[in-house]
Amino acid sequence: MKINKTLIIVPIIMILVVSLSGCITDSMFKSGETYAQNGITFQYPKDWHVVNSVAEGSVAAVASKNNPKISTVIQQVPTEMGTDIQTACSNNNKNLVLSPNYINLQEVQSTVNGQTVILHRYIVNEDDGSQKEHVATWIQMSNGQLYVLLFNTPLEEYDSQRYAYDLIVGSFALEDQSNSNSDSFLDAVFDRINMFFST
Repeated sequence: MKINKTLIIVPIIMILVVSLSGCITDSMFKSGETYAQNGITFQYPKDWHVVNSVAEGSVAAVASKNNPKISTVIQQVPTEMGTDIQTACSNNNKNLVLSPNYINLQEVQSTVNGQTVILHRYIVNEDDGSQKEHVATWIQMSNGQLYVLLFNTPLEEYDSQRYAYDLIVGSFALEDQSNSNSDSFLDAVFDRINMFFST
């Protein structure tokens, strides 16, 4: 009986492609520069750098070296906004809807390991006629503190820059817990982020 060589070669090629893509995705996710200040730590792409932010409650900000309009700002949510994630996010949304330039795209709330995560994706029409896409990730950490990780990018750059958002949010942790069991929580958050964007 003759065995068709194509029947053997095609599965081998498919296995190699899947294996390589898994390695590439994993190494992309784990590689980058490390920010560790102000009680938090996260990784960001090597072609980004730390920048100053004047946003209220800002504890860190990083931006693309090639395009400063692509950035992520991490803010500690002030207690006036609310001490639980639902209240704080709801109060923030009340301010957003007052702007005629705001376009809501999607908001998803989920519970991961007993902690709430809210993902809010929206567009803002800028005064110069351009559009910026924003993804606000609201996280309540194990110490009870609320954080918002706000990813900003020109609309046309969103798909090509999402990897940076994945890296920052997927590696975000409290400085004193960066090597503890909080990794399992963040892995679960990262899974929810992927579900959010696939819907």
